[in-house]
Amino acid sequence: MPTLHTEIVTASTSNGTAFCMFPPQSGPVPTLLLLAMNGESTLRTEPYCCVGQRLHARGWNVISLDIPCHGTDQREGEPAELPGWATRVATGEDFVAAFRTQVNEILSHLIAQGIADPARLAVAGTSRGGYLAFQAAAGNPLIRAVAGFSPVTTLLALGEFAALQAHPLAQQLALRQCVETLADRACWITIGSADARVDTDEAIAFTRALTQAAVRRDLPLPITLHLLPIPGHSSSVDWHDHAAEWLHAVVVQPPVD
Repeated sequence: MPTLHTEIVTASTSNGTAFCMFPPQSGPVPTLLLLAMNGESTLRTEPYCCVGQRLHARGWNVISLDIPCHGTDQREGEPAELPGWATRVATGEDFVAAFRTQVNEILSHLIAQGIADPARLAVAGTSRGGYLAFQAAAGNPLIRAVAGFSPVTTLLALGEFAALQAHPLAQQLALRQCVETLADRACWITIGSADARVDTDEAIAFTRALTQAAVRRDLPLPITLHLLPIPGHSSSVDWHDHAAEWLHAVVVQPPVD
């Protein structure tokens, strides 16, 4: 995957929670939280950074941070990345709740600094980052739109969680547990029709559950699923182009009732 030499600004909240971003726009402006791996790599590496680059060019601020068990969040003696998630869950640690706290602290900091517009916040992510994007939105009602590229929708679909199929916390952390909270958000998913890594069927089931939750509450249905005829677990630049247009439309130019 190509790595881009894009200028990245690093910063932290008053409590020391670190994050990074493309050079800040004069705010407050629409702001995208972008998630895939460690924060700097997310903003530098194609295709993960592409939706952020497109929106930054249109006047958005784009931020990221190290997701659990990646970069500075990996603890000494702990497996990196997804095996680390499984290790934390196996010991009963809700890493999602801790991540939501970090996200909320960063967004509150950016709002207080006049950088982010609290009425125009969105989040996007790829695979595990897509999972965390939906979890972040579920933990913060100010996040109005979510885009996921081949997102994990249940940890139990991942090979790293094969030994945790009956674990209560692993089951509770499925995105379907968040549909009532997410039903009033604009949601967009693109996934291949045969993605065995994160399980396409689970993504479809999550989207259906989300739609049904919105229907039960007589809410609008800005919920989009793109199911594409490609094999395997992937994300392309084209997907990011389309997501950038969608995010700009629903966050910056929402329809008038």
